[in-house]
Amino acid sequence: MAPILVVIILEALFSFVFRDMFPSGEVYVGFLIVLNSGLFLLYLARRADTSQLFLVFVLAFLFRLVLMVIDLEVARLLPHSGDDTEAFHTEALNIYMDPTYFSEALRGVYSKFLGIFYLLFGPERMLAQFLNVILGVVSIVIFSKTLIQLGTSEKVAFQSTVIFAFFVQGLLLSPILLRDQLVVLGMTYTVYYMIRWVNVRSFSSLIYAYLSYMVSTVFHSGLAVGIGVLILFFSFYSHERAKMHFDPYKVQRMIVQFLVIGFVVFSFQDVLLAKFTHVTENELLFSGMSYDRGGSAYLNGLTVAGPLDMILYSPLRMVYFLFSPFPWQWTSVINIGIFAVDALPYLALSALILFQFRSLKEHPYASVLLWILVLFIVNAAIFGLGTGNVGTAIRHRYKIFPLLLIVYTSIYYIRYHALTFKEVEQRAE
Repeated sequence: MAPILVVIILEALFSFVFRDMFPSGEVYVGFLIVLNSGLFLLYLARRADTSQLFLVFVLAFLFRLVLMVIDLEVARLLPHSGDDTEAFHTEALNIYMDPTYFSEALRGVYSKFLGIFYLLFGPERMLAQFLNVILGVVSIVIFSKTLIQLGTSEKVAFQSTVIFAFFVQGLLLSPILLRDQLVVLGMTYTVYYMIRWVNVRSFSSLIYAYLSYMVSTVFHSGLAVGIGVLILFFSFYSHERAKMHFDPYKVQRMIVQFLVIGFVVFSFQDVLLAKFTHVTENELLFSGMSYDRGGSAYLNGLTVAGPLDMILYSPLRMVYFLFSPFPWQWTSVINIGIFAVDALPYLALSALILFQFRSLKEHPYASVLLWILVLFIVNAAIFGLGTGNVGTAIRHRYKIFPLLLIVYTSIYYIRYHALTFKEVEQRAE
């Protein structure tokens, strides 16, 4: 990711100096997209472990690029491109035209992020969506690297990467003007650095894991509760035992991390806890958990009136969040299609993990995989409480999809392909 950030900084300086010299905005945008497409292909060639993976990365990039052009020039990509994307774009334009509007933006951090992007590169929506395309493919690259770190064979890692690269929601969310791709990228990097920390025990990997997760949290504060999962994992994991281990020293480590991370969260609570701060100030916390607006709303009439209701209904709401629309919710061919290409994969992966869970303990990385699964479940529970319709659910559950897929891929590999622990450990090395 570092080379991409360097290029963005250099091109921001280039844009500031030379943008007005281009004969038109179209020429300027076309030049940057062609230039960066070439540079990005070189980046992919260097990051791909095999020629097959390189082909997957390139095809994923081209698919998203075509869908971006369709969204901008033909018709908005349904079901996600529409009111939200236009609102983000409008607020970003307001910031571009009047930077003092920055503090008044109502659509959250992503509008401000876009506003800064427009100030640096000009009010060119295509460039902003092109950046999302780039970030979408980078998340695929990191996903594949994560599986290799876990000792997964190239064949199994390739198969799983193909699933992630061409998962329908990834194709639909990456090319449009929404924050979701930034969240997915942060989540993918979080898992990557969790495993890297287990492998090399580097302090930098721990810091990068926290930073990656906080980037995701900045763009969707519903993920904030998962910070507690990271604190517990990084506090009690024992490298010597290769598993979780509780002792007084690790309690001290937990307290230190809690104080440091707590200070950071408190200092930046306006962005990290924006949603929670809003609903608390307006006494809407529990009414927000009863939210069921929209034509695809589910669990209509289920009211969360207090903490007891929240605990009682959380499992049910999580199930609906992850797997809806269920057959009894089907009212059109679209509902059936969403179930087939989106809900069914979550249902299948969750069921397979449940039925093959015993195989997880045989994996050399069983502890970290278990905590990745815990991170998935915690976030699914939180999202489930705050989501009340299918359209919102399919967007939010994609944010944690890579976690689910990584855990199942690891179980699948150890169950059906790996011959010995030593084989997996050698691959990881």
